[in-house]
Amino acid sequence: MPRLLWPLLCLLILAGCAANPEDRPELTEADQYREARESIESKNYLTAIDQLKELEARFPYGDYAEQSALDLIYAQYKSVDYPATVVAAQRFMRNHPAHPRMDYALYMRGLANFNMEKGLFDNMVASDRSSKDMAAAKDAFRDFERLVSRFPDSEYAPDARARMVHIRNQLARQELHVARYYARRGAIVASLNRAQYVVKHYQHTPAVEESLAIMVKGYQRLELPKQAEKSRAVLALNWPNSTFLDDDKHVDLAWWPDEDNGLLSLLTFDLL
Repeated sequence: MPRLLWPLLCLLILAGCAANPEDRPELTEADQYREARESIESKNYLTAIDQLKELEARFPYGDYAEQSALDLIYAQYKSVDYPATVVAAQRFMRNHPAHPRMDYALYMRGLANFNMEKGLFDNMVASDRSSKDMAAAKDAFRDFERLVSRFPDSEYAPDARARMVHIRNQLARQELHVARYYARRGAIVASLNRAQYVVKHYQHTPAVEESLAIMVKGYQRLELPKQAEKSRAVLALNWPNSTFLDDDKHVDLAWWPDEDNGLLSLLTFDLL
């Protein structure tokens, strides 16, 4: 019996080798694209990415080349690989500049940049990004601005506009954050410059209110009463119930350092 089993076992092994998946007929472009779409629909995004890249390598100028490039952008985004999403979107826009779905590529690149600096805890709790590096947010703003400028009637334009407002508010808060930083360290001129920048370039954002209050305190510290009063009047006119105004409509910033504390903070790197 053992002598009869060994040849049978060898035959089974050879049959298994003959059925190696690598020996199966190559899929057509349509079949391979269908498999990639099935992976996306079943939310197997990493598998879909591999399939779409293989499809592109085998059929770079095929019937599904443009659509698979768009699907790759989507799969990269859903896999939370935002840098790869930006690259895929840029490549699509470079290779297909007149494509009717250019608005989608712009929108997805903007979304990827918008989420680029978000971490795990940013998705779990409300997080103010204004004190962080906002380079990716600025890139997102440019993407959304380009989208609404070129495709004002796009289905993605309303959301892009809303995100632009959010980014603009964040950028204004970042300037305000720096203005506070300089003021606490006694760098009054630098603080004034930042506050003025907010008032000039980020009108209609919530940060303007406190920026005007900083300008009042800064001008007072520099003994420029006319400029201080002008800034106070603008603040009182536009925000008559501002929390930065006391009952007599004088500016009151709880965090504003007195002259001695500002110098101490500067000399001790804000350790005291």
